[in-house]
Amino acid sequence: MPEKPTHAEIPLWLSPGRWPARYRDLAAGVLFVLPFAALWFVFMILPILYGFWISLHDWNPLVGSKFVGAGNYLKLFGTARFWSDFKTTLVYSVLVIPMILGFGLLFAVMLHRVRIRGRALLESVFFLPYLLNVSIISILWTFLFDPDVGIVNYYLRALGFDPPAVLNDPFWVLPGIALATAWWLSGYRMVVFSAGLKAIPDTLYEAAALDGATPWQTFRSITLPLLKPSLLFAAVITLVGGMRTFGQVILMTSGGPGTSSEVLALYMYRLAFEFLRFGEAAAVGFILFAVVFVVSLGLFRMVGLGSHLR
Repeated sequence: MPEKPTHAEIPLWLSPGRWPARYRDLAAGVLFVLPFAALWFVFMILPILYGFWISLHDWNPLVGSKFVGAGNYLKLFGTARFWSDFKTTLVYSVLVIPMILGFGLLFAVMLHRVRIRGRALLESVFFLPYLLNVSIISILWTFLFDPDVGIVNYYLRALGFDPPAVLNDPFWVLPGIALATAWWLSGYRMVVFSAGLKAIPDTLYEAAALDGATPWQTFRSITLPLLKPSLLFAAVITLVGGMRTFGQVILMTSGGPGTSSEVLALYMYRLAFEFLRFGEAAAVGFILFAVVFVVSLGLFRMVGLGSHLR
């Protein structure tokens, strides 16, 4: 009968109990993270890499694919419709991002500083639209903006205005979609800002009041600087959402009138599923990703959160 190997004969890598404590902690952490990391790699990283591979091909699953390198990107850069939709996406983002953040911050500050009964009910009312599906939001606001029976135009006429057909007017269509989106998403940003406001000590506001600071000075010198982490988080997720807007555009206008509200995400969808140009569609997706990534880095520098993260 073979002798049982002694403790000294067992290789060190097979005997975790003999490892230094820092290595044992590292191994335990890796084992805990490994299942999630494996799923994340399979269902997130691999599809992204495969999508980039598709963007380098004249890709058609029915007749085969041809490697074109950067050809799809160069073709897009020479397409007037791509640049038109890129401009539309930027204009829409410039409209919707400040609206979402502004409404969210306004609601949060108002409910935080004003002590009234029923505040929890008001918070629920402001947050409720965020729980609705994009389809419901789009159908609701399409009805509200209807030039014949919509309540928005009804009250504008009652006030003496001659309202446009918002979703059929090339000038007003993007502000209209932006307003609907801001109404939908600002409640979640309100919750983010409310959490940040609750972390600010009341003693700072009391000291500012004793020094005779005005509400605007208090907001500019205390509230905004201490809300930087919340502002950055809300700004990044709002930027990503604004740049990849798709659902409300296709449901409310289908990119119309003409292509005046066709954003890049909708253009990407049409390239892939209407024209079967999957390689170009994938290239649009990665161009959009690059723009969002660069602008997000710019937000980090502009907000100046580096000192908070170190």
